[in-house]
Amino acid sequence: MAIRGSILLFAVLLCCFCCYGKVEGGNRKLSRKEDLEIEKQLKLLNKPALKTIKTESGDIYDCVDFYKQPAFDHPLLKNHTYHYETTPISPNKKITDKEPAGAGEPLKIGLQGEGCPIGTVPIRRTTKEDLIRAKLFADTYASRFNPLTVQRPGLHRAIVRTRSVPAKKYNGGGGMVSVYQPSVSDSQFSSAQMTIQGGSDNIQVGWTVNPSLYGDTKTRLFTFFKAGPTFCFNTQCPGFVIVNTDIPLDSIITTISTRGGPIYDMRLFVYRDQVSGNWWLEVGPNYSKVGYWPSKIFSGLKDLATYVDWGGEAYSPLGQHGPEMGAGDYLDGDTNKDAFCKLVTTVNEAHNPEDAQNTETFSDDIRYYQVDDWGVRGQSGHVMTFGGPGPQ
Repeated sequence: MAIRGSILLFAVLLCCFCCYGKVEGGNRKLSRKEDLEIEKQLKLLNKPALKTIKTESGDIYDCVDFYKQPAFDHPLLKNHTYHYETTPISPNKKITDKEPAGAGEPLKIGLQGEGCPIGTVPIRRTTKEDLIRAKLFADTYASRFNPLTVQRPGLHRAIVRTRSVPAKKYNGGGGMVSVYQPSVSDSQFSSAQMTIQGGSDNIQVGWTVNPSLYGDTKTRLFTFFKAGPTFCFNTQCPGFVIVNTDIPLDSIITTISTRGGPIYDMRLFVYRDQVSGNWWLEVGPNYSKVGYWPSKIFSGLKDLATYVDWGGEAYSPLGQHGPEMGAGDYLDGDTNKDAFCKLVTTVNEAHNPEDAQNTETFSDDIRYYQVDDWGVRGQSGHVMTFGGPGPQ
């Protein structure tokens, strides 16, 4: 099922961006119709701002009225009754609140105090160059990827995943993942993430280095979801409802781990609200609520999930050296040197978090990308490590 989730991710990226242009002889040429399509998409993505914030890294965030954010362009959310002060019933975090041995340094993420006014939410401003760059991202591997095959040239995963047990269902999952900045080229990406899947729907959260999407090699918080015919990263299409005024979905993470120390980690928690069925995302040491995917946009995730995984993913076009994953080296058996996920957690059918059980490891190429499942280790909970240097 993890393989199917990655296949879906690649397929939807191709569908999402292939209409925006063509490359001839290495130069981009847009027809008038294609150019108009880009302009139309930009207007949908970029909403009127009540305040604009420019970060030190150059990102521009528009503070958009909560009710005018892209999520509510979704046809199933047109007549919503959501409010920016909506509060879910959060599971008891006795398991996930533990302070693991060797816990990392405090994480810096978000707009660092210069957040949006109450009643507005931060949306990263999208440019025409962003959309064209995304098209190039698809073009890089479009001719080599067949969504009907198991083998996906250039895409690699090293994960711990729940075993396929038909009767087992999940109301969410979580973990505390170390944050690195693996080396990648312009056409590559490398991520650390958690995936929650039900049927053909899935939610992915974590950090990524992806110059094809962002135009830089910085480590960023990211989300991805697929719900029926709708799919995208972050807020690039309607679906995810932001409630946090300070943490955009694609925030740059400025505190990066160094192999051997210091180590920085990020807590991630996704859970299904007991009352509404909405899937909530929380991040950081205080489990700040970022927002939620409304239950009504899903089919497979309208109810409980059937699968969860944690680990790394890396992609490179054929013919290139592979990108690093995690800390960028082979596993050493030391969480000060290896990328890790501690407090690997699932939320059971009774809405109680518990150490992930009945798990297995998967790596499609252990020569370059490794994974190790440590099981439960005291205060660190269930621990897994992953990473590798990639093909050189």
